[in-house]
Amino acid sequence: MSYVADDDAVVADHLVSDPPMSFRAIIAGWLVATGMAGMLYVAGLAMGFSSSDAWNAAESAKGIGIGTAIWVIVTWVAALFLGGMFASWFDGHTDDTSGSLHGVTVWGLSVTVTAVWLALGLAHSMSGRPEMSRMGNGMSATRGMTTNVRGDGAVAVLDANIAFRLNGRDRSSADAVVTALIAGQDDTASALLAADMGTTQADAAGALQRLAPEIQAARRAAKAASDRTAHYLAMTMWIAFLSSFLALLAAMGGAGWAHHTFTVSIIFANTRRAKHDESVEGQQEGRSRSDRPSC
Repeated sequence: MSYVADDDAVVADHLVSDPPMSFRAIIAGWLVATGMAGMLYVAGLAMGFSSSDAWNAAESAKGIGIGTAIWVIVTWVAALFLGGMFASWFDGHTDDTSGSLHGVTVWGLSVTVTAVWLALGLAHSMSGRPEMSRMGNGMSATRGMTTNVRGDGAVAVLDANIAFRLNGRDRSSADAVVTALIAGQDDTASALLAADMGTTQADAAGALQRLAPEIQAARRAAKAASDRTAHYLAMTMWIAFLSSFLALLAAMGGAGWAHHTFTVSIIFANTRRAKHDESVEGQQEGRSRSDRPSC
């Protein structure tokens, strides 16, 4: 005689063996991870300010940069490990797959919220800078770079020379001319300078020709600043990737460790209960034997 399994019974047994995820546990784990990250960030800021040395700013800034990168990675790993661990504990299931999924979900929620927060902050900072919305134009892109390196000696010298030749000493006009020169648009720069000086473009071009050493030095300084910015952005992206990847592993590890601890505690509790029941049964059996009448 053959036996045919009931499909409904199989589906019901599968649903019971694979319980749904607890989003309350995920939110609770995320809150734990957020609180731990905030506390560690405050500790990192305290250590950074304590190690700052105004008399040796260059070396101090380099050390703080390296320490910040390391501390960001440590913060993400520690926070997500605890977040995944508590999410698995709050879930309360002994299924290891369910525990790992809770840890991964806590990690995903943390990364998503952080990305949205950073995007909103970046959008807010760019909303007040009209030149950032015109980055497709070569002069506008270089204008932002010129503003970033304004404190550089070569660019500052060129800016002062251009401002000295302007009739109205208008700083915005000097900025436009310097931006065009750094972008390599000499004709545009000479036209702007001629319009402000009230002279011909040929005379303005001759005045700029006398500033050729300063212009070349400013272009080199701007290129070096652009290379440094690209290097720092690349390092920031790599640090973000590494910290996110290690945090994912930490969240899964924390959830797995919590599941293992929870399972061991249940086994231990069941073992103690079984021993207690055996002891009670033994005592009851001994009493029943002693109560029997002797022949």
